[in-house]
Amino acid sequence: MLKAYKITYLSPTSPVRSFTIFGAICWSYKLIHGEEKLKEFLNGFKENPKFLISSAFPYVKDKFLFPKPILPIKGDSTDFKVKIQRKDYKKARFITLEVLKEVIEGNIRYEEDFVKFKSSSGIIQSIDDNLKIEQKRHTQVRNMINRITSTSENLFSIESDFKIYDEYFLVYFIDTEFENEFQRLIKLTEDIGFGGKKSIGWGRVEISNLDPEPLKGLIDLNADKFITLSPIIPTERINPEESYYDIETFKSYTENTFEKERLKKKVLYIKEGSVLKKKDKEKSGQLKEVENGIYQYGLEFPIGVKYV
Repeated sequence: MLKAYKITYLSPTSPVRSFTIFGAICWSYKLIHGEEKLKEFLNGFKENPKFLISSAFPYVKDKFLFPKPILPIKGDSTDFKVKIQRKDYKKARFITLEVLKEVIEGNIRYEEDFVKFKSSSGIIQSIDDNLKIEQKRHTQVRNMINRITSTSENLFSIESDFKIYDEYFLVYFIDTEFENEFQRLIKLTEDIGFGGKKSIGWGRVEISNLDPEPLKGLIDLNADKFITLSPIIPTERINPEESYYDIETFKSYTENTFEKERLKKKVLYIKEGSVLKKKDKEKSGQLKEVENGIYQYGLEFPIGVKYV
């Protein structure tokens, strides 16, 4: 069962990705049920996940945007005009649902095929669309306090980008009986906030339900070829020779709303928008124990495609 949630940002927030959301959900679970119950939940989740989560992506003018799929290039063109045109599409970060469906059906197989649509404001969209992603610069003045004398030592400012557009994330419930529990957890998560720097007011959000009907049928847990909407901690089930992907290394802190934060070990991720081929029907990602009792979320959120 697919559910969609809208995030409205009330303050600057670090990027909200699937592991950000999962970490916040686990923290809420711990606050409600206790640490031992959380350990039981995570131990069970490793082999039989109750749900899958996507990263958060822009939701603009009631339209879902998706990460631009990583597709091959047909070949080097000597036409200067084509090279310049390709550059605009290469810089785009997102696509609309209309464009995504063209990729799913195999009508867009190469980077150059995106020229069927226009590239504007970092979004590949139809000619009739006029979608933009807007942010404003936020400056916050802080005061450095001497911990010994308790006197003010220096004023300094922190600058950040404040999203003035909404985002959404998707949850696919494998265990549909867990939905009510998830709703309770997401409500507490909304109260606590997302990401880092919450002690200085970052991460304040409102979370509400969206109608997932336009996205029905896109999620295919059995697809052996798919676009992932969540970064993946890869397993050997991925066929790298028949996949198109970007990788990143990532290191983060544990949730620290009421406890001292801990730096987690570095993990390798396949990024959102990667187009992957699996060797079998099993999960290509994993919930990885990065150190004793600390886990990093890295399961795929698969959009099945007919062609890779």
